[in-house]
Amino acid sequence: MRSGADIRIARGAYVESEGWARLSAREQHILLARALSESGRQLPVLSHLTAAAIHGLPVLGQWPREVHAIVGRTPGGRSKSGVVKHAIALDDADVVEFDGLRVTSLARTVVDLAASLPVMGGVVVADRALLVDRFARGSALVDRDALLEVWARMLPFRGHVRALDVLTFAETRAESPLESVSRVTMRTLGVPKPVLQQSFSDAEGWIGDTDFFWPEFNLVGEADGDSKYLDAALRSGRSADQVVLDEKLREDRLRALPKSLVRWRWAVGVNPAFLWARLSRAGLPRGRRWR
Repeated sequence: MRSGADIRIARGAYVESEGWARLSAREQHILLARALSESGRQLPVLSHLTAAAIHGLPVLGQWPREVHAIVGRTPGGRSKSGVVKHAIALDDADVVEFDGLRVTSLARTVVDLAASLPVMGGVVVADRALLVDRFARGSALVDRDALLEVWARMLPFRGHVRALDVLTFAETRAESPLESVSRVTMRTLGVPKPVLQQSFSDAEGWIGDTDFFWPEFNLVGEADGDSKYLDAALRSGRSADQVVLDEKLREDRLRALPKSLVRWRWAVGVNPAFLWARLSRAGLPRGRRWR
């Protein structure tokens, strides 16, 4: 008999409800994957969105309620009982062990998602994997050559053209999912390709790096996600009010250079019509093909 305070997350697997509620959606998904893996069902290699959760990669939208796994190109690979089974080839080199779980490697996970997700979602994942922490002088989680090597080894596979587009489009300087989706929208619109993380200074010293910059048009673009104000880790000990004030002072200094500046949030960044309304008013043209 289980306590009324426990909740069932998988067959034979229960967790204390208050502890479950304290977990983030990503942590809940990982716990579900672990419960299924330890249920004696011989769960195959965890993959796709589940592997992304384990590797700490971001995804657009909600974490799924089903666990994803690769079963290989064998019969009986239908999805059921909370597991989405992917019947695709898997090389031993693409499997790693993570805290007792068998998971696709980070590089293989990025390629799988680049092939299976819409382009915008694939770019969010690939950008994070390639991101170089310039301030901490850290390296990326994986380099592009490693991703392309996995892609080539997997050929032929469903979605390989889309995956290659995502892997070659991804950047090492896109520092948030909103910057990633905004860049995809910009390419769809055909506006000029921006410079990412351009550094600016004035007589007082360094102002900061901007999300997007179009030198030809003297225009700065800033994509403002909620995490900048709400995530304590990103506020560096500052209150949300202080972050807002600091952003205002930073914007004033940028405009004084002088630079034109346009800002947008999620609802605009993912919508071509909305983003075009902002960028066209700021003077950007359309009809340019990105290389």
